[in-house]
Amino acid sequence: MKIYFAPMEGVTDGILRQTHNRIFGGIDVYCLPFHKLTQSLSLLTREIRDIAPEENEGLKVLPQALTRDPEQLSAWLYYVSECGYSCADLNLGCPSPTVTKRGRGSGMLCNPDDLRSFLDRLFSNTLPVSLSVKTRIGYESPEEWPILAELLARYPFAHVAIHVRTTKEQYTGATHPEAFETALQKGVQHPVYNGDLRTPEDVQTLAARCPGTEAIMIGRGLLADPALARRIRGGKEAGEDELRAWYHALYEGWRNRFGETIALGRIKKLMEWPSGDDIRRKRLLRRAGDIESCIGAVVGNLPEIVI
Repeated sequence: MKIYFAPMEGVTDGILRQTHNRIFGGIDVYCLPFHKLTQSLSLLTREIRDIAPEENEGLKVLPQALTRDPEQLSAWLYYVSECGYSCADLNLGCPSPTVTKRGRGSGMLCNPDDLRSFLDRLFSNTLPVSLSVKTRIGYESPEEWPILAELLARYPFAHVAIHVRTTKEQYTGATHPEAFETALQKGVQHPVYNGDLRTPEDVQTLAARCPGTEAIMIGRGLLADPALARRIRGGKEAGEDELRAWYHALYEGWRNRFGETIALGRIKKLMEWPSGDDIRRKRLLRRAGDIESCIGAVVGNLPEIVI
């Protein structure tokens, strides 16, 4: 089973990708945070750096774009090709209101006819690289999914990553794994399951329910447990020394690139995931003023409180 590392803006940059691959591994493809395309097709400095081949040396990565303009996307795909990549991704999954109100991301799912027109125009010409897509299962309701699945099945996508929630559901509440079964039934090309895979047991349950599953995409589960992909493949859990090396390497990489303040902020943002619902760890993390205090808050056992 292929494993994709889902992107998170401001966290899963080249430093994290390289560090994760070196310490934990187990990932087949690291997905890049999306490029928000404009009429001028000018990219931000961080976007140019993130897609640069030297930033991703030794890794298989998947660049991603956010746009509702097929000409913009086509031009960007040529840029991706010039960077040396053979596949790129269209984002139909971002549920952020600032994105969807402009009809981008999962906002494109509101009107299947408009989406069909977009894809017809896009695929009317030969693309310079293969194209995949990441989608939600609807905007308002999972009942929208059968029509959307039939639509996506008509086009030659390299794969279709399916976050089994609607736009309105954001990242919370129950997932709808039956939507993935629908995708298999509708003939969607190489569907990739995405949504609340937090443990190897979650993946085993999915595989038992959907034996045709070729690939999965994990985001928050890997932020909480960076050894998750390795564990899914039968490897060991992350040890305390390994986790300390992970956080130290990330902090040093971010400090060298952005400075101490931003580096500490990024580490704290990342460490919210392994802290989970542990209020005491989260309180210690908020108060931490250096990397050692941050690591002490989330790695290993905390001392008992003496009353």
